[in-house]
Amino acid sequence: MKVGQVIKLAVLGFFFFLFVSIDLVLFGVIPLNSVMVTLLPLIGMLLCGLLGVLASRGGKAPAPAMAGGEPMAPPPPPA
Repeated sequence: MKVGQVIKLAVLGFFFFLFVSIDLVLFGVIPLNSVMVTLLPLIGMLLCGLLGVLASRGGKAPAPAMAGGEPMAPPPPPA
């Protein structure tokens, strides 16, 4: 597992959701003394940390399928 990627995404999620909560306060959607102002950055940190764990696992890319089912023609001989 790539720990640096998990930490990087968790910090990114924290700041993203922090700015979202600040925007919600500034636009008057939630009051400043709401508990959501505190919880949104923590939720973002956990959510993006989980995304980092899933991304660091990685996976094997599926084998490309042949488009027409027929093999390609060999290239022409050099002139």
